[in-house]
Amino acid sequence: MRVPAGWRRAALPSAGLVAVGGLGYGLTKLSDSDAAANWAQLASVALAVFALLPPLISSWRQRQPGGTSTVEQIDRAERTLRVLVREQWREEIVMRELDRPARLPVRWKISGLDVMDRGDRIDGERLLRSWFGLGRVRFDGRTDRMPEMAGRFRKLARRRLVIIGEVGMGKTTLAVLLLSELLKEHEEGDPVPVLLSMSGWDPSAEPVHRWLARRLRENYPALRASGFGPDAARGLVTYRRILPVLDGLDELPRPVRSRVIDALNDAAAVEALILTCRTSEYLAAVGADGGAPLAGAAVIEPRAVKSADVIFYVLDRLAPGQRAGWAELLATLKSEPDGPLAEALSTPLVVWLLYKVYIETRANPAPLCDSERFDTADAVTEHLLDNLVQATFSAATPDDDPGERHEHDHPFRPQRSWDPEEARGRLAFVAHHMSEAGSRDFRWWHLHRSVPRRTSILIGGVSVGLTVGTTVGLVSDAVVALRSPHAGSLRDALLFGLAGGPVGGLVGGLTGGIILERLKGYTLEPAYANLRWRGNVTGLAGQVALGLVTALPVGMVAAFALWRVAGMSSEVGGLVLYGLVVGAIGGVTLGLNKWVTTPLTNDRPQGPVTTLRRDLRLVYGRSLTFGTALGLAFGVAGTLVDGFSGLLRGAEAGIAFGLAGGVVFTLTFGFTGASSTYLVAVAMLRARRRVPLRLMTLLEDAHRVGLLRQVGPVYRFRHERLQDRLAHLYHHPGENR
Repeated sequence: MRVPAGWRRAALPSAGLVAVGGLGYGLTKLSDSDAAANWAQLASVALAVFALLPPLISSWRQRQPGGTSTVEQIDRAERTLRVLVREQWREEIVMRELDRPARLPVRWKISGLDVMDRGDRIDGERLLRSWFGLGRVRFDGRTDRMPEMAGRFRKLARRRLVIIGEVGMGKTTLAVLLLSELLKEHEEGDPVPVLLSMSGWDPSAEPVHRWLARRLRENYPALRASGFGPDAARGLVTYRRILPVLDGLDELPRPVRSRVIDALNDAAAVEALILTCRTSEYLAAVGADGGAPLAGAAVIEPRAVKSADVIFYVLDRLAPGQRAGWAELLATLKSEPDGPLAEALSTPLVVWLLYKVYIETRANPAPLCDSERFDTADAVTEHLLDNLVQATFSAATPDDDPGERHEHDHPFRPQRSWDPEEARGRLAFVAHHMSEAGSRDFRWWHLHRSVPRRTSILIGGVSVGLTVGTTVGLVSDAVVALRSPHAGSLRDALLFGLAGGPVGGLVGGLTGGIILERLKGYTLEPAYANLRWRGNVTGLAGQVALGLVTALPVGMVAAFALWRVAGMSSEVGGLVLYGLVVGAIGGVTLGLNKWVTTPLTNDRPQGPVTTLRRDLRLVYGRSLTFGTALGLAFGVAGTLVDGFSGLLRGAEAGIAFGLAGGVVFTLTFGFTGASSTYLVAVAMLRARRRVPLRLMTLLEDAHRVGLLRQVGPVYRFRHERLQDRLAHLYHHPGENR
């Protein structure tokens, strides 16, 4: 019988919990020491038990949602998703400067390649599909006339479209513009268009419907809100409430591309969709052994941008005083339509590069007319790519007015000033890191892969072990010396803590490092944390109540077991008090943990900065919670034995141990969070002059000025050629044409 994945993830910490309980039982049965010593042993067992709770809760949190949302809940989720997607792309389109009225016109036509399904499956049964050819599908359009293209898309029999083209021809741009137009003029019953990067997907390992639902939950956390039922994302996919806009089929490995097309053809839950891919890669996927075109899909490809359109685009963006300096370049475009400059500017990517490097910075473009220096179209493109980052950051004015009290609320200006050359060097390292990983997505929780694993584990194990050992040693010995009825010297206790604590901590840290080294395939994912009180107090109360209902019986059972095993108290009143307090502490802890990981229905889409901040809140908030609970549990235990006499002394000991526990859990379980591994990696890479300490601020500013684009919780370079060129410059830093 197959064991469910959630139980498999919980098996190791559960086994550890049983082992710790057995160890504690054995110690107390074999020990002849007094009650204070028994209390110390009990404290050690409790420490281990609390240490195993976070993995258990993490496993609980990571399980796939179960159950089915109702139709009414799915309807509400669909309306919310439409609003979230519209807000997300409204800002992104402005950042990409795709909202300008005089947009560069890129013309698209139906592909002449043998990559399409039968015409009647695409356009329906028609006697005349055009005035110029019987039986042919027509799908012409321009990016500056998007309402017409959206109307043509709606007339397709299955509303399936494949956008192919060579590098730099604007496939993703067209997909984004079409998504925006479909959202703007949506009709009753239209699904919600959602753009998803295909990077890393293999349908043989994760079926279409499961992958779509997972990506929806990751990118739009509001769909996980309790108000939408147990699994609204799955319901949206199952009931065909979304229109997947799948970007980057060419980024998948060659064997996977054909499997993706086959999986989309077989997926009952996917009807309408838009797919982008480079021409050669799509042709190879369709023509492979056993390959087939996307069923019922029209396939369109772009035409080269005309020189006349480029000239009009440039003149429209030049300031009155700039036009004289551009006369030579514009004349070259007219007189040499087949020259290297005109050939380079026949792609939307290079036209955009020209705007960013020369028009926006008001630089003189005369060097581009040097046919000896730029004798090929690639030479022109590489020159513009090499100078793009410096030009963009030089032209962008930071939103850092000290007279304003807001925190950089301008969405299209950088938050701080960056040295242009330094910014290019840091982004070149990021591009190199992504290329080494074979990915077009920058996932901040994967940055640690750029750091030697053994070095990071050694440094982390030593630093964490020493800090934890010293803290625990000092606090524990100080509390015992100050509050124990037994005679003892505070000075001797502190010296013992300074001597023994670091040694024990160092051993434990290195041992943990060795264990992590053995778990090489283990990958942390960012977690969710929502600490907003407004509109969420009811949810907090409900989760705490549920936690109490769950934990109080467990606390009573644990109290009875410890009473029988450790002889904690001979009075029933003490037993009941211990069970109630420990159960209450555990219930509040579990309730808080569940509350912070439950999204609200109005949560915005997850961006990279948002996911990092929320993961930090969750990791350190959870560490503080468990540390405080640990200290309170120790204090309660101390009041019920002879180790501490009286409630006051037990409370004082609990506070002391709570502070120590907060440090311990922050430094141990804090460093097992995705955000913590990211911070450690940034610190190590900063020491090697690879990235700035405020790396995420640099990336967010690069996104604001248009060098990066944001797709859910990941960053991508504006174009893959920019990533490839920066990665090349990382190896050849002196190269600059």
